Amino acid sequence: MLLSRINCEERQYKRILSNKNETMYTKTVVGIDMSMDDFHVCLMQVKEDHKSVVKGSRKFANTAKEFEEFLSWCSTKSKTKVPVIFVMEATGVYYEDLAVYLHEQQKYVCVELANKTKHFAQSHNLKTKTDKVDAKMLAQYGIERQLERWEPMSPQYKELRDVCREKLSIQKELSRARNQLHAMSHSSSMSKHVTELKVKQIQFYQQAIDELKQEIKRLVNKDPELKRKLAIVQTIPGVGLELAVILACETNGFRLVKNIRQLVSYAGLDVEFRQSGLYNGKTRITKKGNARIRQALYMPALSAIQWNEPIKQLNERVCSRNPTLKKKGVVAAMRKLLILTYILWKKEEEFDTSYQWI
Repeated sequence: MLLSRINCEERQYKRILSNKNETMYTKTVVGIDMSMDDFHVCLMQVKEDHKSVVKGSRKFANTAKEFEEFLSWCSTKSKTKVPVIFVMEATGVYYEDLAVYLHEQQKYVCVELANKTKHFAQSHNLKTKTDKVDAKMLAQYGIERQLERWEPMSPQYKELRDVCREKLSIQKELSRARNQLHAMSHSSSMSKHVTELKVKQIQFYQQAIDELKQEIKRLVNKDPELKRKLAIVQTIPGVGLELAVILACETNGFRLVKNIRQLVSYAGLDVEFRQSGLYNGKTRITKKGNARIRQALYMPALSAIQWNEPIKQLNERVCSRNPTLKKKGVVAAMRKLLILTYILWKKEEEFDTSYQWI
């Protein structure tokens, strides 16, 4: 009887010791390197002593069936109550299906810009670049950074964004085709058949643009609240329906930004300074942002310089300080149009022509 009690106490003591020696993890991150057909993952955890360890890595097919198996694998490897953070890059569109699936499963998903993760890899002196190495790098990136949770774009804005992006793309092709036709008309010997085909190509582009414009109007009219907000924004001289729609859908109704500084940076219109010691480099905009927003703002800015009195005065002040760089005034007008659109959208107030700018 005494012997059995001693054995029982020994087992309890060993169980207590084993629980004390059990490793506690404070953070779990899964790095995901996406491609068209498959994706590589690496699951890392952080111990209480702040050391990170790789708990597993694997490749999955980029299919809905494999997404379920991927989550099952993560729960098996993590074995902890600490929430799992999923980190991936915003490259192409191949990440979207998995990101939306994880979001629907109430998981913490972080989608980061590729240039951020690239600089992070360079800071760690990573010379090898493979899918497996990139997945591990993304996991380490999630461990060392406090990342914001990704939110998918609303279906309404996503459909508008797809239509607007296609229209901008076709406009580029139309401009290119017109330039080619102009060169053909001044060529000494050009095939008549080729010229006719180029004319038909231009007509096709023009018809496609007209159809996309009608589709944009249809989608806007389908949502009375969106139509009302876009009407408010269009009270700004120089801002038309197309620009207002592009700014709204490219920023998911301005939900992707929290303030003016973030918005300007998102559009790539923020200024970068280059100065070190005696060196004084040129001051220019970064262009590290949404190129479609800058493309959409350019022509309306030229119109605003003519018909929007405050922006006209702004352009004159900038050009007087930079007489050899007139384009700086246009960039300043683009930036001001963007900010005005954001402010009126948030405040839901129409443009006041008598407002005194500071």
